[in-house]
Amino acid sequence: MHTRRTQSLFVLLFIAVFCLYFSVSFGAENTDKTFITITTFVFSMFAGFFITRQGNRYTKIREIISTFDGKLTGCYRASTNVSAEFHQEVTKILTAHYHKVLETRRWDFHFTNKSNTITSIHALLERLIGDNKIESLRGQAIGRIMSNLSDAQVLRKNMVMLWYEEMVPFQWYLMIFFVIILITTISIIPSVGLLIPSLLKASFVVTIVAVMAILRDLDNLYLFETFVGEHSARDVLHIIAGTK
Repeated sequence: MHTRRTQSLFVLLFIAVFCLYFSVSFGAENTDKTFITITTFVFSMFAGFFITRQGNRYTKIREIISTFDGKLTGCYRASTNVSAEFHQEVTKILTAHYHKVLETRRWDFHFTNKSNTITSIHALLERLIGDNKIESLRGQAIGRIMSNLSDAQVLRKNMVMLWYEEMVPFQWYLMIFFVIILITTISIIPSVGLLIPSLLKASFVVTIVAVMAILRDLDNLYLFETFVGEHSARDVLHIIAGTK
């Protein structure tokens, strides 16, 4: 839905800009092509750098979230070998965790707000197991749960660090500054009544806007999903519900 809406907006923008360039003169007959070339090069350099950086961040966060969800899923599956009561309580804790993620549509909810998912499972182990002697199978299951919880805590810290690697306002101001220069420079090239130049100018402007839109989606971690980690969260709930 988001993709179709975005595509429709770009088509409308292209039509509007084309009509504007085809019918309105912006008053400069002679434009230095060197200036356009330099501005385009600098914009491309900065855009490429920021897109690559945010793309790597996006990929790392997706990988960490899927690993984190895998660790919690492992805790859920191992809980079946501990006791029925323990399994039931872990199911409640994990269901509440992922329902909150999907309800708020925020992958970062549990570390930007107070969360007790990991500590609740630790407390549950202490309450139901404590110092009791346990047989081998249950001991192995509890060992896997403890190991997964420890790994999940490390992954959570990694996600927090990556969360702070978003673009700062100055970087956005710099990109917007270059966009304004580029669009202004392109606009003053004569194209009134000329079909091909108007099409080329409109295409160039829409491309610039598309680059900024991609950069925004990468920075917001909002590219292939409504929010990063959405599909992984739904998969965990499907596993808990027994549909997968």
